[in-house]
Amino acid sequence: MAQDKNINDSGISTLFFDLDHTLWDFELNSSLALEETLENLSLVGRNGLTAENFIKRYHVINDRMWDQYRRGKIEKSALRSRRFDEALALFSIRENGLAERFADMYLSLCPVKKNLFPGAQDVLENLSARYPVWLLTNGFSEVQAVKIENPGIKPYISGMVTSEEAGAKKPSREIFDYAVKRAGAEASSSAMIGDDLENDVHAALAAGFARAVWFNPSGSQGDVSDSRISVVKSLEELAGIF
Repeated sequence: MAQDKNINDSGISTLFFDLDHTLWDFELNSSLALEETLENLSLVGRNGLTAENFIKRYHVINDRMWDQYRRGKIEKSALRSRRFDEALALFSIRENGLAERFADMYLSLCPVKKNLFPGAQDVLENLSARYPVWLLTNGFSEVQAVKIENPGIKPYISGMVTSEEAGAKKPSREIFDYAVKRAGAEASSSAMIGDDLENDVHAALAAGFARAVWFNPSGSQGDVSDSRISVVKSLEELAGIF
């Protein structure tokens, strides 16, 4: 159940959602796109590579490199293909241009996948009738733009701010400041909903947001002692908060 921190009467006027891992089921959609890419490039079976063992290892590398990207340690161009190069190298597969071809194919397949977290469409429909709903994401602009064409999301979204557009990435304050300005909102009357406790929740509060909701379906542990934080395991629980 959601923690009992009802904010219906606290003056919230604008909602900001993270996209990947919060509304759009990144793990499922990414895995499906990886399977297709591996098959299309005839990589399954080479040096013991299976879709299952490649995907498991790739996600570890991808998480690490996205963290480096958020912290400004690597550029988008490096993240785009190097993660595939490193994953393929674990199976001793090294060919000139293969990582780039893999990246191109994967990035054409992944964002058109339509799997959302349970309840996402109904929750967005209900909330958007009462609040402007914006997306705030560190994802690549061209990829995220395709994802929100998803019919389960698009009708309910007022707008989207990406880190590339803002010139800053979560958890920096600059992207939150940019987002509220772009939305014509005020941080003091905004709430953030996301799956990352540090980059979405704590960062939004540090930027002056009134409230934040940690979408935590796995039941992970973390510091939620701030009274402005609510925790939900399912998106449907947002109905009891907003």
